[in-house]
Amino acid sequence: MVESQPRRGTRRRRTRAPAGTVPLSQRAAELGMTTASLRRYANLGTVTGQVTRVGNRVYVSRDLTANPRRARRRNADTSVSGRQASLTRETSETRVSVEINLDGQGRYAIQTGEAMLDHLLAQLARHGLIDITLTARGDAIPDAHHLAEDVAIVLGRALRQAIGDGTGIRRMGSAMAPLDDALAQAVVDAGGRGYAVVHTGLEGARVGDMAGELVSHFLERLALEGGLTLHARVLSGSDPHHKAEALFKALARALRQAVEIDPRATNQVPSTKGTISG
Repeated sequence: MVESQPRRGTRRRRTRAPAGTVPLSQRAAELGMTTASLRRYANLGTVTGQVTRVGNRVYVSRDLTANPRRARRRNADTSVSGRQASLTRETSETRVSVEINLDGQGRYAIQTGEAMLDHLLAQLARHGLIDITLTARGDAIPDAHHLAEDVAIVLGRALRQAIGDGTGIRRMGSAMAPLDDALAQAVVDAGGRGYAVVHTGLEGARVGDMAGELVSHFLERLALEGGLTLHARVLSGSDPHHKAEALFKALARALRQAVEIDPRATNQVPSTKGTISG
């Protein structure tokens, strides 16, 4: 059997965008989204506007927008939209409100009343490319234990909600981060199993106005509420501030890697069980 061959001198025609459309990647950049995220919404049909496929290329109308499906839980001040989530929790000790966007650009507006806690949380946002808006107020307990713990609880729950069923995420991430004398490492599995092994070397130290023990306690509560398996440790260093900040930067980078959409598995849940939702 003889296979047909293209005639010599013939050229493949360039694929032209249909009238009134632009490449999906261009529209994603205009919306401040990743191409993978916008493609996922288009595949699910949760967009407003025209989607046209020409061969392997995807073109969309110039005014196309994503319309993520919303889900609400009963008896909770909670909303989830795409890879975004917001949550408010109020107790007799604290009131914490959080909004996050996993597909953000690292923007943050954080006010807890504890400057060092604000500074550490800013590292999660900036280096994790997670937009975080967080406000919190706590009781008059001077060691900020209730405040730090409850911020970790609410932020962890918001992370879990934003991750959702985990479709398309890489799931695991690891990173090391230095800060002058300090070097820290974090390894994360966003697989729905809350577990933490944290070694900071900050016991008995002060990190700003915070007790050093609160750093490890915060990370443990964040992992448990966020459904994260977290191994975090300070490898070296002497300055408590540097050690804590390096650890949060390492966590941010590892978390960023874990929740990123894997372009090779955009429609797959990264588990042989078929679920990471518990």
